[in-house]
Amino acid sequence: MPKVTKKETTKVSKRSAKNEEVKQKKKKRAKKDPNAPKNPLSAYLLFCNDHRDRVKSDNPDASFGEIGRKLGDMWRNYSDDKKAPYNAKHEKAKAAYAKEKAAYDAKKANGSDDDDDEDEDESD
Repeated sequence: MPKVTKKETTKVSKRSAKNEEVKQKKKKRAKKDPNAPKNPLSAYLLFCNDHRDRVKSDNPDASFGEIGRKLGDMWRNYSDDKKAPYNAKHEKAKAAYAKEKAAYDAKKANGSDDDDDEDEDESD
């Protein structure tokens, strides 16, 4: 019987074989269109944008996480009446986004990827 060398008996570890399978299964994500409309901010984020500066000035030594925690606590303690203006702003932004998204999708379905601004400038 011939002598077996180490090279012939080398096994592929289960972990590396699994990693290879995962790499093969992963699909590349489609690139996001920079012209697509952006999602609207939530009511909570609108609230945070309004109050972040005040919380920072009240707590100058607070870290980023601590400021976020304080804002979250403030939002949780707000009554529905105090949250109403932020919810209204969010609904308004959501409606505007829906219109922009519909226009974008219609434009994309027609195959027109050019900007409207360029077409308007040429017609003047």
